[in-house]
Amino acid sequence: MTKIDAVYVKAVLVTNALVVFGCLLIPLPAAAQPPALSKNQRSLLQAVVQAVDAATTLAPIADDSWPAHVLRASDGSHYVAFSVEPSGSMTLPSGPVLLYVRLATAPTGAATTVTERSAIREWLGGQRVDPRMLPGRGIAIGEMPAFGAGAIGVRGSTASTGSMDLKLMAMERERARQEQAERDKLRRAELEGKTTSVRNLLPFEDFDVASDSVASDGTRQITRAFTAGPGHYHLFVAWANPAAAKPTTTIQVVKRALHLPAATTTELTVSSVIIAEGLTTRAVPYPPAEQSSHPYAIGATEITPARDTVFTRDEQLAVAFQVINARPSDTGKPEVAVTFRIVRVDGDREVPVASLNPQSYTAASMPPDFDLRLGHPLLVAMGVPLATVPRGSYRLKIAVNDRLAGRTHTADAAFSITGTPLSLLAEAPSLGRLFRREDAIDDEMLTAIVQGLAPPTPSPALRRALDLAAGRRFIELLAEEPVPEVEQAVRTALTGVALYAIGDASALVQFQRAQTLGVSGGPIQFLIGAVRATQNRDPDAIAAWQSAKDEGWSAVVPFLADAYLRRGDGGRAATLVTSEMAASPHGRHARTLAASHLAAQRDLEALAVLDARLAQSPDDLDARWLQLQALFGRIVRSVKPDAAPERERFKVATQGYLAAGGAHAALAAEWLKAVP
Repeated sequence: MTKIDAVYVKAVLVTNALVVFGCLLIPLPAAAQPPALSKNQRSLLQAVVQAVDAATTLAPIADDSWPAHVLRASDGSHYVAFSVEPSGSMTLPSGPVLLYVRLATAPTGAATTVTERSAIREWLGGQRVDPRMLPGRGIAIGEMPAFGAGAIGVRGSTASTGSMDLKLMAMERERARQEQAERDKLRRAELEGKTTSVRNLLPFEDFDVASDSVASDGTRQITRAFTAGPGHYHLFVAWANPAAAKPTTTIQVVKRALHLPAATTTELTVSSVIIAEGLTTRAVPYPPAEQSSHPYAIGATEITPARDTVFTRDEQLAVAFQVINARPSDTGKPEVAVTFRIVRVDGDREVPVASLNPQSYTAASMPPDFDLRLGHPLLVAMGVPLATVPRGSYRLKIAVNDRLAGRTHTADAAFSITGTPLSLLAEAPSLGRLFRREDAIDDEMLTAIVQGLAPPTPSPALRRALDLAAGRRFIELLAEEPVPEVEQAVRTALTGVALYAIGDASALVQFQRAQTLGVSGGPIQFLIGAVRATQNRDPDAIAAWQSAKDEGWSAVVPFLADAYLRRGDGGRAATLVTSEMAASPHGRHARTLAASHLAAQRDLEALAVLDARLAQSPDDLDARWLQLQALFGRIVRSVKPDAAPERERFKVATQGYLAAGGAHAALAAEWLKAVP
């Protein structure tokens, strides 16, 4: 398992986080009151609300096409951020839309309907003030309680009067404290699913007369957030185009079923793990008035949720999540460590792939004013490049360790990596053919070796040994018959050939001994290089084979060129093979020359060589594979990517290669998918 360096963003939400997660609970200041609606806006909003009223029987859309992420708000409720990208016949206009969002309690058990009033509908009907101007729960930042310091100055100035006022104030504060404690107790019970409050208003609704959400890639989508307690809900999102000639005809409504579980207030846990396209840090958080349209901006950290969980190797995997119920120290700081592992999913097995550097959240790493006791959320954000991770299905395994509480929690996030056309091309195996032991002693090479070793007039015993070698009777060749001393070096080399053929590593000793006894020339250097190549020691093999070539033994050239290609030196390989092509149009030379051209991205030159080779030997699957690689390279790197003839030729050639059962059929099939 490897270790991948990750790019971490430690996002710590302090004072601003209370605004971010509590924005729906705090009344707007006077300077930021909602603007008055025009007659047309009011009329269109009323039509949209009525359309949602009529859509209660609408079938919910699939959850995976409407991602929702659940975090914990500062008051303990669920903070749900979601994105909607219309599909099918539904569209979003290019300009701002009038947007309406409603959360309604879903019927459960024998109930078929749930009666909940809409505050916005009642406001539009003149039955209440703008619901966005109603006070929120609790005390807003900067708001004074009813009996604040300012009230003291207008009361009597005598000591007795002041004393009585102070007593009354103390009683009011104690009563308020007890009432708040009861409300907090009831709220915790609701969040943990221990009790249910009867509602007569919808749990949440909001509208925006000029919503203009755009995804990072320019596509139109709706992104919003709301807070709610546990329960079964239906989430409605409706919009209309106010710029249309008849705006009411553009109204569209989507519905999603949503279940929010009971929220533990004591156990260590984490929020939804948000898989993101990117994480950025803003200079300042969004103001409360803009927060609703940027629900994934948590404090100064802005998260761009991924539209799916499929990544390419040139992208970055980013995740963000909230650690919930970490135990605070005496100063309100956490002692939390978070570790990450990437595992490959292979059926029911998980294969470790990489571990990432852990993150630590302690008093030393947190801002001085961060305090878990005040409800400051702890957000973990991490990004890691995927360039070194192969295609496949994966899980990011997350482990959170709360050292103060002695508790741990685990979570994971599934994702997959697919290839871009360029990355798929890069997955092609090395252009240098892998060295195979048998290639060095195939019929053609063995004939060249025997002829190169044979003296002009061998003795009968040596002639029989040479014939045994040429006839591939290697076991018999191991039984050495005495030969004249002057032929002992050649006989030793032939014994080495027999040992090499049966896979005995001591063949190298025989070849080196034959050199010591006086055998020289290309064949013995070739054999020494072959042993080195079987040991995956290409530099040593190149040195031996270069000596064989320098001594005029041209049969070694294809092996030497392939070794250079395996080492990534396509230039030397091309120079070697080009000089040999005119004299010897051997198939191995043609394939190696084409591979050398491919290494230099000279796809047209490679195709010319391969077309000539396949005209002579159409069943040469190695040449056909290189042809596919050249064609795919042309398509991927072409300045004219829509060249239909090249694409059609590639498709036909690939289908033929697949039908023939080529060795690289799996990758060829992936290439075929990448060509529209």
